[in-house]
Amino acid sequence: MAHPVATNHARRIRRAEPDEAGGLEALQERSSTHWGYPPGYFDWAGDALAIPDAYVRDNPVFVLEEDGRSVGFYAFTEQDGNLLLDKLFVDADEIGKGHGRLLWLHAIQTARTLGRSEFVVASDPNAAPFYAAMGAVQYATKPTPEPSWTLHMFRYTLTN
Repeated sequence: MAHPVATNHARRIRRAEPDEAGGLEALQERSSTHWGYPPGYFDWAGDALAIPDAYVRDNPVFVLEEDGRSVGFYAFTEQDGNLLLDKLFVDADEIGKGHGRLLWLHAIQTARTLGRSEFVVASDPNAAPFYAAMGAVQYATKPTPEPSWTLHMFRYTLTN
């Protein structure tokens, strides 16, 4: 699938390569430290946080680089017939610098390129205000095996 590469000064967003899976998984783990989750907090999630090479190969996964360093990424998957923004993570030391917004805007274009009119997001409770600020509408919450942690479900409808 051809997809334009977005650039902004020393930033660019590009398709991830399968051999980057381990690095993306580590970035995802670092990102979660921003919210104060202790080490091992997400052990209850099993393989849900794993990013194997096949995940990157088989799904639209895009990396935001700044000065040649990966500072964030997002990924879409299919779930129950919906396009799911399965991951959107910014490295912990880069949160609050506008990277999440850049990834979000790119994700909207990717969804459009995929011929979709909407997508859903299963959000960490701490990230829910970000998705609401981006125009996504929360429609449900879903319990998880961890009683203190609930997924916030959002839907984003693409506009023309």
